[in-house]
Amino acid sequence: MKKMLDKNNPENTVVYVIFRGKFNEKYECVGVLIREEKNSIRIVFNVKNDKVVDYVDIKRVDVISIEILDSSSIKKL
Repeated sequence: MKKMLDKNNPENTVVYVIFRGKFNEKYECVGVLIREEKNSIRIVFNVKNDKVVDYVDIKRVDVISIEILDSSSIKKL
């Protein structure tokens, strides 16, 4: 899997991820990619006062697909 996080880009890298859970169930999430390591990635959902509140660490082996979303396609719910 190629690197998706560009630390030189001031914009958030918003991603749509499909991944397997512990019992092979399938999950989907959208969030900001803030960490990309050899064996895992971290997706953030909520930040308060510049501190991460909600996130998920996903093992790369469990990632089925990951797609960078264009910020223009993001809508407020």
